[in-house]
Amino acid sequence: MNNENASCAYDGEENAQLSPLQRLPMEIFLHICSFLDGSTLHGLSLVCTRFYLILKDANSLWKARINHMWPDASWLLRPARPDKLSLMLSYVAIKQQTALWKQQESTKKRNYLFIEKSPDRFAADAVLLMHVNGISHLVYTNSQHLLYKQLPLREKLSHEMENSASIKFAHDSGSCIKDLTALDNTIYSCSFDTVKSWGLTNTGFIHQRIYDLRSSNLYLFLWCISSCPESNLFATGSTCGIIYVFDSRSRNNPIRHYRPQTEVVISLAMNTEYILSANEDTTVSIWDQRAGRTMKSITIPGEAFCSCINMRRDWVFVGTRDAKLHTLNLNNDFELVKSYSTEHTESITRVHLTHECLITSSMDGTVRISSLTDPPQPIATLRSEMRCISDSDYLNDTLAVSSSSGVEVWCPKLTCSTKQQ
Repeated sequence: MNNENASCAYDGEENAQLSPLQRLPMEIFLHICSFLDGSTLHGLSLVCTRFYLILKDANSLWKARINHMWPDASWLLRPARPDKLSLMLSYVAIKQQTALWKQQESTKKRNYLFIEKSPDRFAADAVLLMHVNGISHLVYTNSQHLLYKQLPLREKLSHEMENSASIKFAHDSGSCIKDLTALDNTIYSCSFDTVKSWGLTNTGFIHQRIYDLRSSNLYLFLWCISSCPESNLFATGSTCGIIYVFDSRSRNNPIRHYRPQTEVVISLAMNTEYILSANEDTTVSIWDQRAGRTMKSITIPGEAFCSCINMRRDWVFVGTRDAKLHTLNLNNDFELVKSYSTEHTESITRVHLTHECLITSSMDGTVRISSLTDPPQPIATLRSEMRCISDSDYLNDTLAVSSSSGVEVWCPKLTCSTKQQ
């Protein structure tokens, strides 16, 4: 459809009767639009030429409104996919997400989808949210065991899920599973000197492959794992500083390995061009996949070790054990831009960068949602019923955390939708 030539009652004859909505002043029309969700606004822009032109040409208004809510939202105002309606959709998304998290923070009884305390002394080390065939799934570890729960579609505190499964001693007996990642419907778990892949179905796990690295290094211990769906690659980092890269479509052996430094690889992030490793020696190493070499090593300010890393769009966020955040600009040779103190009191365990907010979890038992501004401003703080959050994941408005005593999953969107009904 050619939007510039779109037709409606307004585009008819000069004396055609206009609807009340079309007779509204532009300022009032835009104020009404600020209460609509993104998909409704996009559909509204296709109704007629007048609506399209108003919404297309109002970028300065949307930018001003975003800056009114979040002063200096410079990161946000660089959309991943430039579009004439991107600022409008960003404004609506920010308003909705801010309201959702603030409501969740103030609700006395949180809107848990699922909560489970560990029945034994072992902690839930890693947690992963997946969306398969229209159904949300929680995958998590309990020391040596791999567990799965299908999340309910309704607002409900449930200890007994309809579909759940577990694999006892998923790796060799005595080997704790340290981290999880996923490509499509396949889960990859790393432990000691092996990576295993598992197909996820609505009834549980199907074991697929074993990636055995024990012959490559006698003292190898795999510590973290990350993946890139666009290239079907995944990488795992070890305590001796070696990083192994695998192609999920090929043989069980790594397609390459490299050693950017000799310290423990704490966390990995990757895309089609780069693999970033946050290392225990306070450095971040950037591996150029096209050139096949380490292109740069960046020293993070301070003496605290790196604890996690996240890369999305043009930005890289590094969390450290002294509860600070450090930002790197991917488009400027990974320049260290700024370092920020956070309101966390202990090590940051995971960073998630969405289009609307910044989410950090910490060993202090809190998850903090902040604005994408300079500096990030607090939106809400969620306090886990369990102490020492070791990992977290966020997907489709659902947040999951693992801790020293179990796992929690909650979805603030359900609280708001219930209030509106």
